[in-house]
Amino acid sequence: MSEQESQVQIEVRNNGPLRVITEKMEIEVNGEKVIKQSAASFCRCGKSQNQPFCDGSHKELEPFE
Repeated sequence: MSEQESQVQIEVRNNGPLRVITEKMEIEVNGEKVIKQSAASFCRCGKSQNQPFCDGSHKELEPFE
């Protein structure tokens, strides 16, 4: 399957991260290219110490939408 044909699945988890599932993704973080294989969870609460990725900090917060 070529990069153009690769499928992407996006899950919005209740009171949790935005989960992106695909074969491979390239993300620019603070000017550096980060390559993730298979999946990545992106912070939606803003409390992660590993932005833009989720580190589980949302578990200590009140529920959010």
